[in-house]
Amino acid sequence: MIDNELTAKGFRVWGICAFFFLYEFLLRTIMGTYQHPVMHDLHLTTFQFSLLSSTIFLMIYGFMQIPVGIIVDNIGLKRSLLIGALTCSCAAIGFSYSYTYGIAIAFRMLMGFGASFGFICLLISVSEWMPHKYSAIFIGLSQFIGTLGPMLAAGPLASISKGNAIQWRFVFLVLGGVGFLLTVLILLFVENAQEKAGRYVILHKPQKISTSISKLFSRIQPWYIALLTTSLYFTIEYLSENEGRAFLVLKGASATSASYILSIAWIGYAIGCPLLGFLSDFLERRLTIMKISAALGLAAIVIILYAPGILVLQCAFFALGVSASGQSIGFAMIAENFKPQFLAVGYGFNNAMLTAFAAINAPCIGLVLDYTKEGSTLSLHEYLFVFNGLIVIAVIGLILSIFFVKETYCKSSVDFTILKP
Repeated sequence: MIDNELTAKGFRVWGICAFFFLYEFLLRTIMGTYQHPVMHDLHLTTFQFSLLSSTIFLMIYGFMQIPVGIIVDNIGLKRSLLIGALTCSCAAIGFSYSYTYGIAIAFRMLMGFGASFGFICLLISVSEWMPHKYSAIFIGLSQFIGTLGPMLAAGPLASISKGNAIQWRFVFLVLGGVGFLLTVLILLFVENAQEKAGRYVILHKPQKISTSISKLFSRIQPWYIALLTTSLYFTIEYLSENEGRAFLVLKGASATSASYILSIAWIGYAIGCPLLGFLSDFLERRLTIMKISAALGLAAIVIILYAPGILVLQCAFFALGVSASGQSIGFAMIAENFKPQFLAVGYGFNNAMLTAFAAINAPCIGLVLDYTKEGSTLSLHEYLFVFNGLIVIAVIGLILSIFFVKETYCKSSVDFTILKP
């Protein structure tokens, strides 16, 4: 970070990075909006579409998080953003001209590769261009901006797509053009920040890639923080993308109400990310906020599973969303546990843990549900039996926050502290 104050240049760099994050999040989620026309045009089964829309994208995205961190650490923010934006743009245009399943899969994989640069670069822009005392609130605002991508896909674009007013090929072609516009903005306005302390420039000796990787395994605190982060976030993602609607219907909600209740959780998440970030920065306490988030998440999932009443469920899902937003504080804590030259690797590690935890545990829960099912459909009792595992995850998060994760007090625990004269 070059200054202790907010600057117009810093806002500009962060704003472009935030725009790219929104853009790649939109690319990630927009497939669901055009599911039926894509399946019709490419002659896909539901299983093939699920591989195309989610599995392939997330596999590449999750696998690339630590490599992207190493790339950003070695070539800098600007060139990394250029790689991501240009790749996403070319992939979106290529996807719009795909007429076979194999070609569509290839361009979707390329899309996932480009998108994997989005969140890491955004976090690096915060660490390099924003005052450290505001880091958590800007990470929270960044997370909030990311949620606008799914909102655009589920809202305006979903409305426009009804009746095939706009074809999916044209939408992806336009998104490719947006990616090229982003590439131009990055070329013109994004810079790599030089780290300075007063009038002295802090130089870092180039490090080998093996050294960057070893930093992940030499200290236990980043692992504890990453596990706490995933325990806060997993439940909201799992219920939203998997069995949440079916479970809520068995709890007495209509299908429409179930979707509405799940959306309340994401409203809580969108509000909580900047709010908890602000509180964390203002109080100069990271762990305190994460303890509150973990306790709130545990209470919310217990209420969701066992308390009756739609209004109670709505309040509990909102609380679950606020609790999940505590994961943004985890990224601030990760930043305070790595030296600047290893920061992108640390961010990539935390984000990879989020993705891997969901990728492993979601199908495991699905397998247990299939094994537990006695009739043709799952009963409420069977859901409750299996979903007790979500309570266990929440308890693990609370235990980690109380006994294992250490408070950073909004200061680096591994780097120099600059004292003002």
